[in-house]
Amino acid sequence: MTFWSGEKILKNKDVVEFFDEGKVDANAYNLSMGSYYFKTSDGANPAPTAILKENESIFIPPGQFAFLLSKETIHIPNGAMAFISMRTGIKFQGLINVSGFHVDPGYSGKLIYAVFNASPSPVLISEGAAIFKIWFADLDRESSSDFIFKGKAQSAISNDLVKGMSREIYSLQALSDKIRDLDHRVEKEMSAQKPTIDNLMLVWGTIVMGVIGALILALLTFVLPSLWSAGQWLRSQLETRQQATAPQAQRVGDPPKN
Repeated sequence: MTFWSGEKILKNKDVVEFFDEGKVDANAYNLSMGSYYFKTSDGANPAPTAILKENESIFIPPGQFAFLLSKETIHIPNGAMAFISMRTGIKFQGLINVSGFHVDPGYSGKLIYAVFNASPSPVLISEGAAIFKIWFADLDRESSSDFIFKGKAQSAISNDLVKGMSREIYSLQALSDKIRDLDHRVEKEMSAQKPTIDNLMLVWGTIVMGVIGALILALLTFVLPSLWSAGQWLRSQLETRQQATAPQAQRVGDPPKN
């Protein structure tokens, strides 16, 4: 397998419709963003749109997927294949190509790039911007009809392709923003309710102190008299015992005690 040089690409202009010599970049050809796209939504952005007007731009939010259709139609010879990727400048912004990285021999149509924004910031994509790259490579022979592309060429982003991807996909950044917003709202609500809460706490404290006071008063009312009666009874018992054990006084006329 031998990759095409820039010179060979210039000699095979039929591989790209409306070939532009200025888009030959070293041994690759720069492809442009077309008019069709699909992006997932994180809930904070408008619903995804499939049509991009001339020179219009879209933002791919952080943590979101998108399908991007090339503006150019390509034609891969039966004796070659192609490899695709994103241009370095757009990759440095955090956009990653997660679709297939090759194009089969005999393919003829537009290319769909599946991308993912791995950065913490939105990535701007403009219609007509050269953000894709394609490399061509010769095979060891021309492929027969059994070994060339037999699927349906792409000309737009079909509903089958985006089926099941219309639900919101919450990125970490979007979840962080939602949690931060929720914290602010809760803090605001708590601040607004603080006077009411303080009044309720004061009322509750008053009720608790009243209950404790009532319990103490009840204790003093019913327990102290019983304790005083018990003390009086104990005192009388002690006096009786002391009188029983004390020596009796000698009576007059009794013989003296030895």
